[in-house]
Amino acid sequence: MRTGVNPEKYKDLENKRYAHRIIIPVYIPNLEDEYYKNSLVVFKTCLENLVNTIDHLKTAITVINNNSCAEVGELINSYSSFIEKVVIYKENKGKVYGIIDEVRGVFEPYVTICDADVLFLKGWEENVFKIFNTYKKAGVVAPLPCQGLAFKNNSAVFFDSFFTNSLKYGKIVSEDDNKLYIEGLGNEAILNRNNREFHWYEKQYYLKKDDVVAIIGSGHFVATYKSEIFKNENSFPEIKFINGYEDKFIDILADKNNMYRLSTAKAYAYHIGNQLDNNIDKLIKRSLEFKVENTYQYKDVPNSKRLNAPFGLRKLFFRVLKKYKKL
Repeated sequence: MRTGVNPEKYKDLENKRYAHRIIIPVYIPNLEDEYYKNSLVVFKTCLENLVNTIDHLKTAITVINNNSCAEVGELINSYSSFIEKVVIYKENKGKVYGIIDEVRGVFEPYVTICDADVLFLKGWEENVFKIFNTYKKAGVVAPLPCQGLAFKNNSAVFFDSFFTNSLKYGKIVSEDDNKLYIEGLGNEAILNRNNREFHWYEKQYYLKKDDVVAIIGSGHFVATYKSEIFKNENSFPEIKFINGYEDKFIDILADKNNMYRLSTAKAYAYHIGNQLDNNIDKLIKRSLEFKVENTYQYKDVPNSKRLNAPFGLRKLFFRVLKKYKKL
């Protein structure tokens, strides 16, 4: 039998609503296997630089612990004053399951999804949201140049640019940032285009408006999304891990919603991998030298409906355009 009234009913406390949420899934089952033995220090580096580079008044962090070893849980607990939400699975559900289970229910208009091995550099939030605030049809923005993925799930931007002549092609990304991208992903050939006149490190497709440059293309190891693109999705990842799952459940959604996949022209993040390398200390030092205005705002910009052609038509148009224009 209950006596009295729950005192919480009279406290009239308000929920905090953020503008931006960062979701980080982590799976480190042990620290003994060769592949995982340095993963804890990598994850700590990720968390430490993340909490030092975001606006905590506007941004919240969610960590998804996918049944990692006890040391990972202890590390997450040590950052409890910075992490707003921790999700714990009793078994490894797979990266995609954990992400979409969270992202489909967020209140924030923007959500960053990132791996647990990303080094965040000062200024990444500011420069990502400069692009969102400048380009109404930006649906995804990565905090490092991803020009090699310009054609990946990006029919909307090429369809629009055919009618508006807004797309530019030239050298925008520096050699240093190209080198960081290649070294972080561990693949020297990733920016090569052996069947075209120019490689991706020589020329890039980009947009420029009000001195804000956006590179065409975005990856998925770290990127910020308009969360609205996830809201009407109810497909279920039946397999815990399968190649192409991130493309099916995450990457394709911006293009389906007639939005662009873009990235910054300068590297504000680095893919560490499963062990620290010689770039880490150098990048952290460089990050301290970045000038951040701290005057940027998160604008809940609605997607422009201009030239909102059906997704299937845009995909067909882009295939034809790419073939005959030799993009």
